[in-house]
Amino acid sequence: MAKDLPAWKKGLAASLILSVTAVLFVFLRNFNEDTLENLLKVRGEYLLIAAVMVFLLWIIEGLRIRMLVRTFSDHVDITLFKAMQVYLLTYFFASVTPWAAGEWPTHIYALSRHGLSLGESSAITLARSFLTKLLFTVTAIVLFAVFRGHLAPTFLNSVFAYAVFISAITVLALLIILWKPMLLNLALQKIGSLPCGKYLFKKPVGQKAYLFLGREMQEFFHSTRSFNRFKWVNLLIISLLTVAFWSCFFSIAPIILLGLNEQAPFLQSLLWQIVIQMIIIYVPVPGGSGVTELSLATLFAYFVPSSVLGIFVVVWRFFTYFVSLFSGGVVALGHLRP
Repeated sequence: MAKDLPAWKKGLAASLILSVTAVLFVFLRNFNEDTLENLLKVRGEYLLIAAVMVFLLWIIEGLRIRMLVRTFSDHVDITLFKAMQVYLLTYFFASVTPWAAGEWPTHIYALSRHGLSLGESSAITLARSFLTKLLFTVTAIVLFAVFRGHLAPTFLNSVFAYAVFISAITVLALLIILWKPMLLNLALQKIGSLPCGKYLFKKPVGQKAYLFLGREMQEFFHSTRSFNRFKWVNLLIISLLTVAFWSCFFSIAPIILLGLNEQAPFLQSLLWQIVIQMIIIYVPVPGGSGVTELSLATLFAYFVPSSVLGIFVVVWRFFTYFVSLFSGGVVALGHLRP
């Protein structure tokens, strides 16, 4: 009997099939007599700039992860190259799991491979997610105020509003944990005092697990306490790197359109990419595949000609997804070997 494929391989296959199918659907649906002519007029220098910006994304995120490690740990430092590998590995497993469920465990695991404790790795992962979600939530709320709640077509606008609400709650919860980490220890003690907790933790394996969790929570508490008290300059630098990362990411679409001899309104392009990024988080499909491509085509069709739209979606998805996915896969193969 053949063995079942690992979950990550199934997720990778599902993501690739859905993404390629959606891309081909958009391309063929918008294919006309002008499409081939537009392909011949592609300006390669702009596509080269887009490729460079993808590599720049890796560097920026590597710097952010390295700065987070320096901030939360007083005994471990990692090189920029290793930090970039952590990002690519995390990106890969986030992209092959529904709701990006593999992101946090992979990030924690990857950091622990470089000498950080589970508590320190968890604090870094939580802070990284908090800063990203904070940026998106604040930006979305500002955009809602500027555009008076009408950012996209009716259905997507409703989904986006829901995503912003959930994101705001998540940001608040992460902030509370970062600011008051002792609440986690109190929660562990509370669970241990309950009848079910006493039953689980009275066995030898349960006792070891309880002591291990308690020790790692102390590491988490120590990391966040040091961060809260002494390293606000680092927080500012990490925040600026977060802004730089997403500014670079959202600039790829307008650059690709310039390479296709089209100019997109930068603010509108930024707005709709933010809408897409916040919506796909809640799509139970690995990498948001299928939904991302169709959403991009639907929104950008307002100012991109149909003869160019299919090419744009193919090239955009290639640079913003497939390049990092396959690079992360190469890194993952190195980590999955015995």
